Amino acid sequence: MLKIRRAVCDDIPNIMKFMDEHWKPGNILAKDRDFFEWQFVEDGKVNMILGIDRETIYGMLGVIVYNKKEHPDVSACAWQTIKNADPMLGIELLDAMWAEYQYRYACSAGLSKKSVKINELLGGVPTQMDHYYRLADFENYEIAVVKNKYIPKVKKTGYILKRIHHVEEMKEIISEEQLTAGVMSKDYRYIKRRYFEHPVYHYDIWKIVSPDGNAEDVLITREEVFGKSKICKIIDFYGKLEKISKITAALDNLMTEKQYEFIDVYSYGVPTDIYETGGFIRCEEKSENIIPNYFHPFVRENIVLRMMEPPAKEMILFRGDGDQDRPC
Repeated sequence: MLKIRRAVCDDIPNIMKFMDEHWKPGNILAKDRDFFEWQFVEDGKVNMILGIDRETIYGMLGVIVYNKKEHPDVSACAWQTIKNADPMLGIELLDAMWAEYQYRYACSAGLSKKSVKINELLGGVPTQMDHYYRLADFENYEIAVVKNKYIPKVKKTGYILKRIHHVEEMKEIISEEQLTAGVMSKDYRYIKRRYFEHPVYHYDIWKIVSPDGNAEDVLITREEVFGKSKICKIIDFYGKLEKISKITAALDNLMTEKQYEFIDVYSYGVPTDIYETGGFIRCEEKSENIIPNYFHPFVRENIVLRMMEPPAKEMILFRGDGDQDRPC
């Protein structure tokens, strides 16, 4: 008989097998148990809901928990069902996630077209993350396809980037209270695990220093390599959003130093004039310039990260939220 329940550690081998056969064959979550446990296991509990009959899995829904509050904020991910006797299993997994976690807000990006259709049936409104980029001044580009080379000029503001090496340094800039007051609300348990202790990726964590030497904001980036070329992804941001428009010269210096072809960012809820004031260019699916997002395997296409309109108008999301910046 098909049951819907929270997964336990003994289920992990079967979940990984299900992922490999029915979700994303060869994905790191299906092949590397240590990484699976880093992503989904915390305090001995597995953050995943299953539709299962004895040892046969018919559906799964992963959960990323941002804080330890009684009603936490979460992102759903790895949502997959296969043919079974219950045509409503996908929706029932969502209901079970609510019953198990009693979350305040749940929001995810990078939804499949199938997931969008299901969410529409539940009353959701489809949307997508904004994608912006800024080119470095190269003669030739190996990663991007640049048919219209346009690099807006911006004024120097005096803001610079300085590296943060330890989570305690970040706490001096962004307090726990500031972090948890946001939407989505996160805690430093999540931040430390996500960015400072990632088992595969190295993140560059920067404090944004004003001309008078104060630091009130944190930017998180990650380098990506294809062949002999490199680019930089903005992964996350904490602080006052308008600061993003003031660090362009610092980002240009970073591109020059590291020889990045471009810097890009996916976000939701960030006013678009912030990027445009900062000299970033909007990238659409059919834009003539191609700014790749997927590198493993490499896909030279403009990628749309689909999502549903969030439950809170104030919600700010970046590429690092949910499982979008995950090794393949």
